Amino acid sequence: MPTRAASTWNSMIASYTRVGNFKEAFKLFEQMQAEKFTPTAITVVTVLSLCAKAGDLQRGLRIRDLIETSNVRKGIFLRTALMEMYVKCGEIDEARNEFDRIKNKDVVAWSAMIAGYAQNGRPNDALDLFERMKAQYCKPDEVTLVSILSACGQIGSVEIGENIGKYVENQGNAFSLHVGSALVDMYAKCGNISRARMVFDKMPQKDVITWNSMIRALALNGFARDAISLFEKMKEQGFKPNDITLLAVLTACTHAGLVDLGLRIFKSIRLEHNIEPQIEHCSTIVDLLCKAGRVNDAYKFISEMKIKPNAVIWGTLLNASRASSSTELAEIAAEKSLVLEPENSSNYVLLSNIYANAGEWNKARGIRDLMKKRNVQKLAAYSWIELDGVVHKFLVRDTYHSKKEEIYDMADLLGLLLEWNSFDTSLDL
Repeated sequence: MPTRAASTWNSMIASYTRVGNFKEAFKLFEQMQAEKFTPTAITVVTVLSLCAKAGDLQRGLRIRDLIETSNVRKGIFLRTALMEMYVKCGEIDEARNEFDRIKNKDVVAWSAMIAGYAQNGRPNDALDLFERMKAQYCKPDEVTLVSILSACGQIGSVEIGENIGKYVENQGNAFSLHVGSALVDMYAKCGNISRARMVFDKMPQKDVITWNSMIRALALNGFARDAISLFEKMKEQGFKPNDITLLAVLTACTHAGLVDLGLRIFKSIRLEHNIEPQIEHCSTIVDLLCKAGRVNDAYKFISEMKIKPNAVIWGTLLNASRASSSTELAEIAAEKSLVLEPENSSNYVLLSNIYANAGEWNKARGIRDLMKKRNVQKLAAYSWIELDGVVHKFLVRDTYHSKKEEIYDMADLLGLLLEWNSFDTSLDL
């Protein structure tokens, strides 16, 4: 092929990108430049998409420089591609700068920026931008709605979730596959399970992701038996459970204390569903056994695991050993935990508390001394509550909260009530 048209270069680069052969796609683009062939806007957009998929910021920046110094038309199509490259590479503020440079923004540009904020853990910015989008009379599409629902789920506010949920439900595509699934997930994360179930039941089309979202929502919000029932219904309707489905059902068993059923489902992962159990499935079984007080069975399960136990599993056993007063298992779990997470203060605190409650004061002091020697600081604990649409955050021994006097007065009153009613107070750091 002695000469190539721009469309040929673009087609070949796009083909490599589609099949995930990023190396050859980049190589072809570099060859194109070496042959002094001027890239078109389509070429640049294709390569920016490639940089985004590969997470290659450095190449993306070189493409940006090429855009600024070339005669390539810098229209909304190209600006949006550059913005999406920044988003995928985690440069969200640079993406916003690029977004602000677009004069006549279309729904694709708005959606890309809102999705970028949602994907990078900035849900409040996503909500603010969504309100601006509506104020500009730009009608959101499915991508916009899915992204803003994801942002609402991250915030977890009941009031915000209801407001956005009602807006989405008034759109014509509220119960489509993708928007409906996102709506179910958002309502679940905001604790509105009845609304999540209503949307789920109204959806004419569902996929495995939709079923997973609803089963998980029920499992995590105190409706474990409903989750298990829905799992059976899913199978009856011909849907094939995946590893995420099975994890959600195991979680339901854990919350409901259904040990035997949980163990049967775990065995079915490999035997019935031909799926190799992952560390998350194993961790859930350990949690199930520990919550049922079967700490020795949990340790036996860990010892027989084909996967190397992680810090979460050993931490679960360590925490359960405290309730069972098993210092022997606690020492085993702590030894493993401290190797895997030497800077996690919770492991030291738990073991020290176990020794203290067992009256082994020298060992308890030894753990505290080890914390000091390793300069491990006990992490501050936070709690959250939503009141009148505002999420309030509290820090342990907080001295900065605007209502700290009232809070401490109420805490003192609760302490007195506990003493008067002879509640057991265990020794804790």
